[in-house]
Amino acid sequence: MTKFFTFCVCLLSAFVVGCSHKGVVRTVSATNVYSGHDEKHQKPVTYLVDDTSLTKLQKDDAVKGFLCGGHRFPVDAGEAFVASVPSLMESVFDDFSQSGAAQQGKVQFVFRIERFDPRVKFTDKFFSADADATVDLGISVVATLDGRRVFGTAVDTQRSKSGDAGPMCAGGAEVLSDAMADAIKDVLEKAGERIANSQQLRELTKRPR
Repeated sequence: MTKFFTFCVCLLSAFVVGCSHKGVVRTVSATNVYSGHDEKHQKPVTYLVDDTSLTKLQKDDAVKGFLCGGHRFPVDAGEAFVASVPSLMESVFDDFSQSGAAQQGKVQFVFRIERFDPRVKFTDKFFSADADATVDLGISVVATLDGRRVFGTAVDTQRSKSGDAGPMCAGGAEVLSDAMADAIKDVLEKAGERIANSQQLRELTKRPR
């Protein structure tokens, strides 16, 4: 029976080559940040997301394997990533703002996408199919103060999701989008923990008593 279903899906895919399924990646709240300190960083800081690196969060097709191979699963997680960064900043800093240029006397953080590999594959079962998505995501965060680097870290994560493929394999887009959202949340929270617990940043952002 499963072989018959596989045959039917593959045959159907042959007639719908070029059919595209694109899910919407939700904005996440990166608030689960462990800190060994009772207080947040106190002095005002600025941040930006490197626009040139956001193209790495785009991919024309993430599908892997023969089943549902006649469908396309384009992804673009750039908007969700940019919209999720403020929740991380709020978790770690008392006062922050987004700025495209460094400001005198303020620490500026630059977030950059370093690696992005989303993929979804399908496995058949009786009269239906499952979608299994995996997303690898890596970012770097660098902080400078008056032109001097004062902090830097690189963080990687891998997140997976599974769900029903749905009619015409369209459910794979939602499963893939959920995996991307989970990856964004995890990688930002990991970066947040390193920022929150950096002793050098603590000294630079401490308000004078």
